[in-house]
Amino acid sequence: MRFKYRLRKAYRKFIFNLSASENPLWLAWCRHIYRPRPGTIEVFLDEFSRERSPVTFLQIGANDGFINDPLHIFIKRDKWRGVLLEPLPDVFDEYLSRLHRKRPEITAINAALDRSDGTRPFYRLSISRERWAHGLSSFDRSVLEKKLRDGSMERNMRREGVTLPDNLDGCIIADEVPTVSPETLLKKFGAGEPDLLVIDTEGYDYEILKMLDLDRVSPEVIIYEEMLFDENTAAECREYLRSHNYSCRSIKRDVLAVKQPSLFKSAAGDGC
Repeated sequence: MRFKYRLRKAYRKFIFNLSASENPLWLAWCRHIYRPRPGTIEVFLDEFSRERSPVTFLQIGANDGFINDPLHIFIKRDKWRGVLLEPLPDVFDEYLSRLHRKRPEITAINAALDRSDGTRPFYRLSISRERWAHGLSSFDRSVLEKKLRDGSMERNMRREGVTLPDNLDGCIIADEVPTVSPETLLKKFGAGEPDLLVIDTEGYDYEILKMLDLDRVSPEVIIYEEMLFDENTAAECREYLRSHNYSCRSIKRDVLAVKQPSLFKSAAGDGC
């Protein structure tokens, strides 16, 4: 299993370097060969991008911008314009900023969205620096505590060869990360606003939506995750979106919210 893990890691590093270097053969594969897997959010994004390109987007919680990232291919293939936020400095420096450094139309910011500009503690796992671990980072320490106890990380840990210590308290550390307010962030779009908003903040997605205030910014499409919400929060978030004239559909891990229901034609999933 560990051999397969190392092999997969080496392959991902190879593809990452091709993308970061804007390799023409890899870009040609994106443009002419790539097809999204049926039933995924990428099916919707593929059609949306072909119809509306270049899309202007805002991604909050971008992580490395590469592994399991639904936007990566379309940013590269269709020359999207936009802003990406990632609070963890090492992830930002080693991956996200490198991935898009040759794209002047892309602005990557090492910060988390919060109500004001400043800093704030951000919790992460100390047992691994791999994508599966730093992808769980959150403002809410309890999210990581739950993951440590519910067994959901065991498969990834076995693959990497990681074992949990007896004392789980030391498995979570806090980084003081920079924060940016909605007012500061939205200035990056000048007089316009994003067509697409994508949020992946490990259970904090609804708070992000309320902070941005859909009375002030109204993207045509919003994608977020509700799998870490309790039942009441999930219902409240969808009702908030409906009150701002969005229609919602669940697609695997994601919720797709659109202003125009006709956009659902390429989105297979459960409506609401």
